Amino acid sequence: MVRLSENLRTVTNADGGVVLDLRKGKIFRLNATGATIFELLVRGYEEEQIIADISTRCGIAPARASRDVQDFLNVLASNDLLYRQNAD
Repeated sequence: MVRLSENLRTVTNADGGVVLDLRKGKIFRLNATGATIFELLVRGYEEEQIIADISTRCGIAPARASRDVQDFLNVLASNDLLYRQNAD
C-alpha cells in the first residue's frame, strides 16, 4: 500500500505537472506519464492497478510498465513524497 505525503500541492494536465512539497519548499516537475501516475495515486490506486493502467495507456508490456512505475515510485519515496505501508 502506498500513500502520498500530506504536505503536497499539485497541478497536473495532459502535458505534465508540478508537485510542491510545502514542508521542504521544493518543486518537482512531472512529465505526462509521471503526472498520470501521480493522479492515479491521488485517486487511491494501488501499485498493481497503476501498472496495468500505464501498460494499457502506453501500449507497453506489463513488465516494462512495472519497472517504470517502480522507478517513479522509488524517486517519490526517496524525496519523502510517498510512503509505503504494509497491508497488515
